[in-house]
Amino acid sequence: MFPLTRVQVASRAVLRLFHFVLVAFSLRSSRLPRWILWLRFLFWTWWFIAIWTHSLIYAQTIDCNLDCSLRHLLTFFQTFSHAFIVIINFHHGFRVEPNQMEEVVICETSDPWMAFTGLTMILPILGVEYLVYSNASENPYRILTYHLKTSPSHLALQMQIISFILEVMEVNIRVRQAKQQLQLLARELSSRWPQCKQRPEYFDQQSYRIKALKRRYNELYNLIDRINDFFGGSLLIIIIVFFALFVCNSYWLFVDVRTNPLRIYAILLNLGFIFNVALQMSAACWHCQQSDNLGRQIGCLISKLVKPHAGKRYNDLVSEFSLQTLHQRFVVTAKDFFSLNLRLLSSMFAAVVTYLVILIQFMFAERSSRG
Repeated sequence: MFPLTRVQVASRAVLRLFHFVLVAFSLRSSRLPRWILWLRFLFWTWWFIAIWTHSLIYAQTIDCNLDCSLRHLLTFFQTFSHAFIVIINFHHGFRVEPNQMEEVVICETSDPWMAFTGLTMILPILGVEYLVYSNASENPYRILTYHLKTSPSHLALQMQIISFILEVMEVNIRVRQAKQQLQLLARELSSRWPQCKQRPEYFDQQSYRIKALKRRYNELYNLIDRINDFFGGSLLIIIIVFFALFVCNSYWLFVDVRTNPLRIYAILLNLGFIFNVALQMSAACWHCQQSDNLGRQIGCLISKLVKPHAGKRYNDLVSEFSLQTLHQRFVVTAKDFFSLNLRLLSSMFAAVVTYLVILIQFMFAERSSRG
């Protein structure tokens, strides 16, 4: 092993710091003693009960319009989603022994591109949080309390989706390495020099390399399967919450643009929330699409390994490898409800436009009833 460069050391430090943030938000439970798991679980339980109690009392004391109803709905969605992830990780921490953790961990890698991707997604989040609290005195009480109640859960959901993106990126790096090995093997077997490469005995001798690639492909498929198991439930509720956030912030942006005088701070804040949700969802779908594409490319490369003049054992092994790639696809799903790919983005955009039009119609109906 070569010593790590300074960039790799810095990348590993960034990813480990990010892992500590995940542990603080109760998104990871690996290598923690049970008393810490209990303390963390009790803290978040107290927090969620306080938030829900305050929301119920506050909702009964005021006359709630459309804007107020949307904020109460988002508060419930975000805190409930975070509470669901906290309970799942708490149960996972007690179900698995600390030395047999099946949790996905990204803090052990030192890839600079992964660290850079994580930083580029975290910095806009911090910028939006700065906008929220730097102008806290100018916000109405209902908006300020909404941000105070939802900020921890909103940050936790965003950290979870970023960790998911980094896990998929790490798997894609390994898939690309396997693809390069397969390309190298196909190039060597396609060469007609020297003449010994045209004999069936030579192809039988190369069977061990194909078996190694088959085992490597199966390990990569198991990694994708672990990601689906670990992130499947949280991905499903996070995508639902992000969809609601995108619709509501688009609606508030429409309202703020039509308000006189123009409220620049509110417009920037809503644009920041929309940008972060769009960036994280686009990155997640794009990297998952890359996993599927790389798996398909590996399946296409296997056809180049078929040699008519090779022995039957060799060609049977190649056919078995080809069938393996057909059945073991690198597809990331949200608990098998839907696959994460670029087609999901287009479907979500169409649904956002539909619900945004409905909210705007409700807004005009509410104003006309008041008039």
